[in-house]
Amino acid sequence: MYDPKVNDYVRWVNELGQVHEGWVYFKSDPVEPKRGWNTPLRYISIEISTKERPQCNVSTFLHKRIHVCLCCYEHSWHQLEYVRRRVSKQDDSNPDEISYGAYKKR
Repeated sequence: MYDPKVNDYVRWVNELGQVHEGWVYFKSDPVEPKRGWNTPLRYISIEISTKERPQCNVSTFLHKRIHVCLCCYEHSWHQLEYVRRRVSKQDDSNPDEISYGAYKKR
């Protein structure tokens, strides 16, 4: 089974046949179960879109762009298909318009 990593570009086809593509932006760490508590589910967030922030003081924001993300929980990771890897989170190039030399192969 594919284990997603941050900065991987993935394609997710869910049970309904919907296709989502984007960069893995965050991956939660495993959590030890605690007696009396529900164990949180592991998930990744897939960044499917970004856009410029409206005119405002961007020095006070952690992110300079607005990020649109989907949550994909661990029980759905078998539906993910690895496409490629980007160099860093700051690289927001369109993966269809870039040269493959900039990306690392797994």
